Amino acid sequence: MSYIHQALKKAQIERDDRYGKYGGIISSRSKRSGLVKKSILLIVVSLVILFLAFMSYSWLDLDGPQVRTNIAPKQRKPVQLPVHEKTADAMELYERGKEDHKSGRLNRAKMWYEKALIADPGCVVALNNLGVLLIKDRNYPAAVSRFEKAIRLKPEYVDPYYNLACLFALTDRPEQALRYLKRAISIHPPVKEWAKEDTDLGNLHDLAGFKGIVD
Repeated sequence: MSYIHQALKKAQIERDDRYGKYGGIISSRSKRSGLVKKSILLIVVSLVILFLAFMSYSWLDLDGPQVRTNIAPKQRKPVQLPVHEKTADAMELYERGKEDHKSGRLNRAKMWYEKALIADPGCVVALNNLGVLLIKDRNYPAAVSRFEKAIRLKPEYVDPYYNLACLFALTDRPEQALRYLKRAISIHPPVKEWAKEDTDLGNLHDLAGFKGIVD
């Protein structure tokens, strides 16, 4: 038993020495081979990712610069009608109002005058006639505003001066009434005859200032 045991032990030592001598070399070489494979695989994957990224960028760029969708489109400016066209429309509306005015349809007349002023805020005849209707409604401040605007726009237009004279006569302001009446006569002398017969100026007829203007 002792001899056999020693022989087996000697054989085991020799075997261990033989495999132990080369075992480290084999293990090291195996590890390096694995690292090389992993490095190659990583490089290949990186190249594939770069290639795909480049192709994706190139494909997107083929369509040119992208349009920003959050930019509001430019709004077109409203077309401005020439002055003569606006005036023509306003005068047509004014004429409709004038016909209703003569026929006693005052509400309709007022509507047409207001539409004429929407078409052309500088339509002085519509301003004047609307002022006349406002006097009938006893809306004197609004009437004064319309007459004064007409005068500013067309100082040589006689009607708003005369109508202001009537308005101030009706509201017991004779000095202002005479001032506007005098101005109206200076623009259009036949106003004298209107004033003598106009009942709206009745409060002025007995005043010396009135007689001095119309005689």
